[in-house]
Amino acid sequence: SWWLQSVAKTFEGNDSGFLTLCRRVLSVDHNGGVDTDEPVMRAINHPVGHVTEALLRWWYRRPLEDGQCLPTDLAPIFTELCDPRIAKFRHARVLLAAHSIALFRVDEEWARRCLLPHLDWNKSEAEARSAWEGFLWSPRLYRPLFDAIKASFLETARHYSSLGKHNEQYANLLTFAALDPGETFSRSDLAIATRALPIDGLRHTAHALVRALEGASEQRDAYWTNRVVPYLKSIWPKSRDNITPAISEALARLCIAAQDAFPQAISALRAWLRPVQHPHTLLHRMLGSGLCTQFPEPALAFIDIIVGDESQWPSADLKKCLQAITGAESRLIEDVRLKRLEAYLRRHEQG
Repeated sequence: SWWLQSVAKTFEGNDSGFLTLCRRVLSVDHNGGVDTDEPVMRAINHPVGHVTEALLRWWYRRPLEDGQCLPTDLAPIFTELCDPRIAKFRHARVLLAAHSIALFRVDEEWARRCLLPHLDWNKSEAEARSAWEGFLWSPRLYRPLFDAIKASFLETARHYSSLGKHNEQYANLLTFAALDPGETFSRSDLAIATRALPIDGLRHTAHALVRALEGASEQRDAYWTNRVVPYLKSIWPKSRDNITPAISEALARLCIAAQDAFPQAISALRAWLRPVQHPHTLLHRMLGSGLCTQFPEPALAFIDIIVGDESQWPSADLKKCLQAITGAESRLIEDVRLKRLEAYLRRHEQG
């Protein structure tokens, strides 16, 4: 099976012999059964997974076009691999799910009939977990496919803890879908799914928001206004019971990433911001962003929130931030927030 996987991209001629060998390996009763703890790792290291990967590599050697359908010599094999009654073929279904976008584009009817039902949690939780971990191995937001699996995708939020190490990918994908819902998702559906995430999922979601905004580069103002603000208003959970230090720190970073919309970001997220135990990275970002000079009063308000009396040893960036703030707005020298932060600095310098 390793050899078939290795030569699948390069052998010349004798396709029928290759397929015969693949069928023979698949017909063998393999030891070990189905490991539900690590479905992806188990699949890529199992003979059934090797053969499935070999068949996919062989298929990808052909020019693929949307709607051309699976070749007649391959479709029956893939159909058999999707038979839920054959437990050992779950390893194959994990890998086929990882390639579901390509399979859907080439043969939508086959994918809807044979592959996509395995993503449905209501049919089989074990099958769905394995299939979703395969899909989330390297996920992409392909709209036509998500039109077909929308209900299962949203339901996956309630099974977040079942996704193992792929749960972060799900939180990221849900966030990107919510930032650009198009006609596929309603905001109410996305809000329900996001609020169904556990605390860990919301933490990953907050980091995904930061990456999305930072990735907008010179379009940040428009992205903040048109994508992030609607997300925060209609999708992000309103309950403050979900506030954790990690989520608060990520949202503080989101404020900095907003750049020219920094004051608006603080206003929108203030209720979620808390003192950070180790604020060094945030202060370094503040200093490098120029926000202390551009928006001295909002910057002081922000730093006053994230640097609490219990925050750990301050970095030199805190003093530089305060100097930049007072240099840009001298009246803030007498501000009680600035005096508190200066006293905090003195205490630690003396200590």
